[in-house]
Amino acid sequence: MEWKYQTIEREGFTLQVAKNNTNGPELFWIGSALYYPRVIPREMAETYQITVVDHRGFAKRTNSLNETIEDYTLEKLLEDFNFIQTELKIPACPVIGHSGHGYMALTYAAKYPEQVTNLVMVSTGPSHGSPMLEAEVYFQKDASDLRKEAHLQNQIQFQKNIEESPSDFFIHYCVSLEAKGFYQIPFPSRKFWEGIHTNKLAFDYLFGEVFRDIEVSDSFRKLSIPIWICMGKEDYQVAPYYTWDPILKEFPKIKMTVMEKSSHLPFLERPTEFLNELQNALLGR
Repeated sequence: MEWKYQTIEREGFTLQVAKNNTNGPELFWIGSALYYPRVIPREMAETYQITVVDHRGFAKRTNSLNETIEDYTLEKLLEDFNFIQTELKIPACPVIGHSGHGYMALTYAAKYPEQVTNLVMVSTGPSHGSPMLEAEVYFQKDASDLRKEAHLQNQIQFQKNIEESPSDFFIHYCVSLEAKGFYQIPFPSRKFWEGIHTNKLAFDYLFGEVFRDIEVSDSFRKLSIPIWICMGKEDYQVAPYYTWDPILKEFPKIKMTVMEKSSHLPFLERPTEFLNELQNALLGR
């Protein structure tokens, strides 16, 4: 599948945008314009016209001014996404966010409802706060000995990697979670991160503070569009699927699918199944 790339300058950041060449329904995918085209399956890219946009955590800076957390507020990111969608004349369409980017998609839909027809959150827990504590409980209880040993070895390598290149902390961190985030172990996930730039402060602030304290219910209450949450049954990287139960009781119209034999990237690991579930969700089935 061929992807075309362009860049958009915004307030000192070079945001990359990737778009496939399929003439299907539009999807607006928030995250990294380099990472996600590498893991979006062909079946999905041949069905939908997908625009994948960077957020500032993945964008190179175009000025030498000292960065601050004010550069990476969630409000700034949402304004970027709205600017890009408007600039590229992308009509109102479903917005997708995977993992921590699910919170970006959620708050974007709540702030710019005229831009979004459906919300899709994939492998996103209720927050990166207290529900995340259950991830380790679930891992220790449910994971195989082989998976646990692989994770231990990955943590040892993680310490070596951050000593060698601390600026790539977020990438090293994600790679160190392979045994928690991929159904197949071992899995060579570093290949997906080749050539990707990260701004450590952005991830420290957004994933470490903003998403730790986020109240997803506040945004859900603002939304009247269909919402689909997809979780991998064996995803030990984020808060497990069952931590959503108390929230889903409050919002019974939200649909959630838990995919078997799948971990943190269900669209990559179970592409046909994921596409079928996505299509059903977008059609309101």
